[in-house]
Amino acid sequence: MKRILYITILAFVAFTACRKDEIEGPELQDIFGEFEVLETLSSDRETVDFGVGETVNFSAQLTIRTDWTITVEGMTSGARKEITGRERDVTGEVANWNGSITFAPLFSSEEALTYMTFADYPDTLWGDTITIAGIRPEQSIDLLLGDFEEAAGWGTFAEAAATNVHVNGSYFVQDPTFDTPEFIQVFAGEGNGHWRMTYDNQGSVFICGINTTASASQDLPAGSTFDFQTTNPEHVYINMLVHGFGDGNTRMSIGLQEDDNLDGEYDRFNEGTYNTEILVDWKGWKVVSIPLSSFNLSTVGGFGNIDGTGNQDVDRIISIEFLLLSVEGTSTFIGYGLDYVNFTRFTPWTP
Repeated sequence: MKRILYITILAFVAFTACRKDEIEGPELQDIFGEFEVLETLSSDRETVDFGVGETVNFSAQLTIRTDWTITVEGMTSGARKEITGRERDVTGEVANWNGSITFAPLFSSEEALTYMTFADYPDTLWGDTITIAGIRPEQSIDLLLGDFEEAAGWGTFAEAAATNVHVNGSYFVQDPTFDTPEFIQVFAGEGNGHWRMTYDNQGSVFICGINTTASASQDLPAGSTFDFQTTNPEHVYINMLVHGFGDGNTRMSIGLQEDDNLDGEYDRFNEGTYNTEILVDWKGWKVVSIPLSSFNLSTVGGFGNIDGTGNQDVDRIISIEFLLLSVEGTSTFIGYGLDYVNFTRFTPWTP
């Protein structure tokens, strides 16, 4: 009886040792197989209306697993959406588009090209041209500061000569220039208008800027402050589309000016400004999101460096300022564009 039991145990051990639970690592087909396209890139819609919740499913079929990217590019806006994966059988489960972007600007009602590229192979698969009949609805914005479709709330600075561009806002110190060639092909990041400022710098650090108040931008009574429905700066994000020119010498400063004594005015000598700076070292439009908790009390004398309450009070912000600054020692072109400035609560804006 004991002998039979020993044989049974040995057989079980041998079976367990030889059994392989699952395949680890890449399959041999993916290592040694030849890359071929069995079915080229296609989409399940020629026209899509994201405004009513429609989406686009993409499909393709490959012989091996390899890193791929499906790109959708707006023919008018230049907006881009990238979808990445590593499947052989590409379906709508892994390649679906809801009208969102990966790279600004935002899509408009336009024609969009679709194509698929591969990290390890030079092939490009061109897919269908998709007509965007309706853009994705914006549901995550809690407060829109400005989309620059008109000058209201940003001063009365004249519209630039370039097509589809508004230059709105009060300016100070030095005049921005409007005839820089780089601006000829710059279109709005959203809608038809945006604000921009450039300067052929002669060694200045502070150039100029624009300022808007809560009452002007939100059509509220004079002296009103912004209402973010929270007093926690960690819960509020300022979001915007920022256009860079790749110069690497441009700085953007954003200042949140507080009415600490709630008298309906900002006193730069006695009330706080919390600011932050961005080095605009990229080219084209980019989504920028910053939590208000990352803003610091200004240390510039006579410019909000004395906080009347001693705290950052997001419920007492009466005006917001955007400045064009240069990297110190710069004596060449600087500039940036600005569009669709907004605030969200709890999470950054994800267009």
